[in-house]
Amino acid sequence: MINTAGPNFLVLEFLTVMLKGFIDSYGLFAIFITQVFESALIPIPSEIVLPLGGFLAAQGYFSLFSLMLVASLANLLGAILAYYLGTKMTWIHKIIFLEDHLKMSQRFFDKFGIKTIFVARMMPVVRTFISLPAGLAKVPVWEFSFFTFLGSLPWNFILGYLGYILGQNWELVHNYGNYLTILVIIALPMLYVLYRKYEEKLME
Repeated sequence: MINTAGPNFLVLEFLTVMLKGFIDSYGLFAIFITQVFESALIPIPSEIVLPLGGFLAAQGYFSLFSLMLVASLANLLGAILAYYLGTKMTWIHKIIFLEDHLKMSQRFFDKFGIKTIFVARMMPVVRTFISLPAGLAKVPVWEFSFFTFLGSLPWNFILGYLGYILGQNWELVHNYGNYLTILVIIALPMLYVLYRKYEEKLME
């Protein structure tokens, strides 16, 4: 059940109207700008931007492939900006209550490796902020960029495709975003198993 009474809903509705007007007017350029911001720690919901882009693709404004590619390149640029912000934030160690978070970020990448960025890019909310701890952990920038771009592709395609097939009902993707989150979380182990099989074949 969607809560239409609270202030968060009103803010979200206002944001939706603003984004819709911006994307209607400027198309792929607007999608690029909003997705750069989203990956640069400004939480502009891709669950609004990309389904709307998918709807416009269905109307012939641009192709679904162009939407996915532009959004993914924008995610990469925004993520790199956030990554470099993280690498420069050495002063953050002086803030005592954040010290444990920095150590946790380092252990996270040491234990699971940079490939976890691929998975994180397909997780709502986490995908926006994963670049900062990656920068703090000083993971290799080229590997970070590769897995960021690779992980952005399926997320952007899924959201764009849903908007494409839903047409004027594209807002359903945003309205039922919680279910999409659950679906992604369920799909992640399956994607990991497929990745492991693919990786083993490469090593043969």
